[in-house]
Parts: sequence; C-alpha cells; structure tokens
Amino acid sequence: MASAVPFLVAILLLQSCIALISPNRCFQQHHDRPVISKCRQPTQIYVVDPTKTTDTDSPSSSPPTQQKRRRRKADSFFLTSSQSTANEPQSEQPAITTYITQKPLEAKQSECPFEFATTFKRYRVNLSNDKNANNDPESEKRRSRRVQRGVINKLVNNLGTKRGDTSVNSSKESGEERKNPWGVVSGIVQGVFQSDSTDTTNRDNSNTKVRKSTEAMYASEVKEGLFRWVSSAEKITESSPFADEDFVAAAAFWRMASDIIVQQQQQQNEMVSYLALPETTAAVASNLCDILNWYADLDTKEDASIHIVAQLDSRSSDVPVIQFTASGNRQQQLNNYSLPSAADTERQTKAWVTRLLVELGVCPFTKSSQKSGQGLGDQGVPVANIMYRHSDALSRGDGGVYLIMADAWEAISDMVAAGPSGKRGVSSILLSAPGFDEDFALWAGPVFAMLEAGVSAIQAEEMIGVVCFHPRYVVPDGKSWPGFGHMHSLPRLKNWYSQYSSISTIPLEDDEIAAGGAFQRRTPHAVINVLRAEQLEAAEGRRSTGELYERNIRVLMGKEGGIGLEKLTDDLRLEQEI
Repeated sequence: MASAVPFLVAILLLQSCIALISPNRCFQQHHDRPVISKCRQPTQIYVVDPTKTTDTDSPSSSPPTQQKRRRRKADSFFLTSSQSTANEPQSEQPAITTYITQKPLEAKQSECPFEFATTFKRYRVNLSNDKNANNDPESEKRRSRRVQRGVINKLVNNLGTKRGDTSVNSSKESGEERKNPWGVVSGIVQGVFQSDSTDTTNRDNSNTKVRKSTEAMYASEVKEGLFRWVSSAEKITESSPFADEDFVAAAAFWRMASDIIVQQQQQQNEMVSYLALPETTAAVASNLCDILNWYADLDTKEDASIHIVAQLDSRSSDVPVIQFTASGNRQQQLNNYSLPSAADTERQTKAWVTRLLVELGVCPFTKSSQKSGQGLGDQGVPVANIMYRHSDALSRGDGGVYLIMADAWEAISDMVAAGPSGKRGVSSILLSAPGFDEDFALWAGPVFAMLEAGVSAIQAEEMIGVVCFHPRYVVPDGKSWPGFGHMHSLPRLKNWYSQYSSISTIPLEDDEIAAGGAFQRRTPHAVINVLRAEQLEAAEGRRSTGELYERNIRVLMGKEGGIGLEKLTDDLRLEQEI
C-alpha cells in the first residue's frame, strides 16, 4: 500500500501539467479580446460544442470538428467563450469555442469596405437645348461675344489675336486657310461687337422700349409685384467690366426661385411669378428651367412640402420670360440652427488653405490664402484674388438647394464680371455652405449635378469649372463616374501611386490611398470651388497629374514622414473651431 503512494502522486502531477498546457486554457488566458483586421473579408461564425462534433461535419452544414479548430490559418482565428455555468463543475460543462472562418470567395463580397471611398450615385440632368456645335449660329455668337470682351482667353489665344487687335487679316484676304476650332468666329470677332457711344445710346433706347412693351403685357403681375426684369446692362460697372449676359441670367433665375420659395411659405394658394431676361436667349432660359424642374421632380419624391416648376411663357416673343409656379407650404417648422457666420467660415477656410494648399503644397499654384495662380504667368494666367463667399442655405427643409444655387451663381457672375486680373480681378471662388456639412450625399450628388448642368446650360465650359469639397468627402471607388468636379477614382489614384512612388517607399493599403485622396477635398465646411478654365488648362499643362497626386498622398498618408490620419483629422477639427 505504501509503495502505491508515489505512483498516485506521479499520476496527479502529470494530470495537472496536462491541464496547464491545455490549448483551450492558453487561449482563454491570452486571447479574450481578438484583434480583427481592418480589411477582413465577410465571415461566418460557428459555435462549436466538442462533445457533439464529428469528423464528417462540413462548414456548410455544421460547425468544424475539434481537430480542424487546432489548425490555425492566416485568415482565421479562434475566439473562446469565457462564459460558464457557475453551479456546475468544469468537467461536466466542456468549453464551447467559437470558430470564425472566411466564407468562400464571392464576387460581390471580395472587396473590402472603405471609410474613404464609396460608389457615387450618378445624377444626370438632360438639357433640351444643349447646343455646343461649331455650326450653331447662336453658340458661335455667344462665343465670339465673350472673346471680344476678353472673358475667354483661351479662344483669343487660339485665334492668334489680342483683344482690340484689328490688324489680322481674314482667311480670304490672306489666301491661306486658317485653322480655327470655332468655325466662323474668327471672321466675325474683329470689331463686330465693338460699339461707340452712339451705338450704346441706340441700344439702351431700344431696350427701354422693349421693357415698356413687355411690362405692359404683364401689367397686372407688375402691379402685384410678381414680375421681375433683370438686365446685365445694369451690372456693368467700373469694378465689373466683364459682366456676361448669361451668367447674370443664371444668377437672376436661381435668386428668383429662392425668393419664391420663401414667399410661398406664407401662402396657402398657388403662386405664379414671372422673370424677364432680355439679354439671354430662349435656349438658355429653357435650359435653366430644365435644371430646376429636374430637381423639383427629385424633391417631390422626397416629399417636399413646397413644389416649384418653371417654363417659358408663350405670351412674350421679344424677350425670354420665365413663368414660375409654386404650390404647397411648409407643414413643419425646422429647428433653429446656429450656423457659423460669413466671417467665421472665411477665417476657417483661409486657415485650411494656408495649412493644406500652401504649407503642405497640395496645390502648387496657390502660395497664399489671398491669391492664387502663382507660377502660371508665362502661360498667360495672371495672379488674382481668391473670392471667399458664404451661404446660409440649409440642406434640410424647403429652399436650401435653391438658395445655394442662387448664392453660387451670383458669386460666379461676380467673378466673371470682375475679370481675371487687376486689383479687383478674381482667380477663384471658395463658397462655404455650413448648412450642408451633415449631408454629403445631397451636396456631392444633386447640388453638384445641378451646378455642372448650369455650366453647360450657358455654354461656359470654356470659362469656368466647379470643384466639390466637403468635411466628409470620400473618393469615388471607380464603379461609377460622379462628374467632373470630383476627386479621381480610387483605382486611378492607386495606379498613380504605384507608378510614381519610389521603390523604397513603404506601400500603402487601398484605404490609406483613399484617405490620402479624400483629405485633399476635406474642408472645414461644404465648399464650392470655382476656377477659371484657362487656369485649369495651364495648370494641367504645367504639371504631371499622376506625380502630383502620388506626392500629395505620400505627404498626407505616407508611412515615412506622412501627416497621418489622426493628425489630419485633428487639424481639420481645429480649423472648424477657429
């Protein structure tokens, strides 16, 4: 009996050692909180009871066997439940292990979801009079008028003439065929739209007669304050020598729509108003109506309480007159929103420009928060002022989109009127709309689709471009094309980063590249950036686009000296609080 004691003691010690080195015990002690990869594929979760598993079980029908759980793979890990029944012995309640494994790969589930990239819904506004062909007389007349005034520098350069230069012979006189991308423009641009004081006086007298006859036709509406006449001639001043009829028309159109929404909030009945645009064309007026009606239809689907539509009024044949019809009224009052003031947003946006564009060099042609266009003088692009504007438009409720369109087009019209150079010249616009900070989908989608359509509506592609910024900006994932004003897609950014980055550079993950693209467009508030077309063209000719974006992504998110996500986020937050 005494000889058996040492043997029993040896058995007990061996059992204790086995219990201590048990895989389940080790996992419970060291893996209570698993770390999940940021880019892990979708998974299936199985709860496994070791007492009920068999070697014939398959993941598709039942949990894996205990033997398979011990084979640790790179794309799977174990999670052991720490829950147990306190009143029952551990030996009678086997540990239950949760096994997580990757699903079989499927096409729709093979991509990692990104915080900084998404599929943009493509909004397209169809214009009934989208005429940009060279043989369209109305389009050529508009272009030649803008060339004559010097508001399309690119066309002047292509024609080989300077504003006011009448020494260039036409193609017939020289006997040589001149290469001109704008058809007959070169034959009519020389002095056709120049007029002396006598011509100006005659034109003003004619406009006065047309206005009187038109207002007489709408006498009752004029008396009731439902008729508005907007002429670009009233906008031409010493400080605004380049006022353009169609830009003025677009600004007046959207201001009228925004004002009608405000008035309709106090109405119970349908309200009909009229806007006369004497210096634009019926085609432009019709295009503007198309844009408003497109959004009105979209807004109706979202149960807007006020509905507004626009169309050309058939009563007037001398000048385009637009009829606005508004119905409904606001059923619910919005809560009071405390938005930053114009002074606040200008200060905050300037701080962003200084940090990101100037100090970090994201835009190589912006060297201060006051002016832009530096380094493009030899391309004929002068350095001029950055115009900071503010809008109180709200994304929620009725009228916010109409108000931001009115504020934006008035700023754009003022920019064009100020000219591209001189003391008052404007090179670009940064218009902040803090009321849209919480609605990136509306801002990047319908709002910018309407702005883009507006540029086409007045055939201003050769004059301006609009660019989207937002505090929640994300880059397109490449599955759709959101429009001209957005950041390049993630696949293109990846390609540039791979092509131009140094071999020794530590590579970035896709979501890090996406973040590097997104933070180039993340501003303290929702911002509409408007640039002159010649500035965009000169910049594209001067720089290597791919190299610039690779450099910017590396500066912002690079693993070797890059700013990093945490600091980029903190810096933007601090700018919002300035």
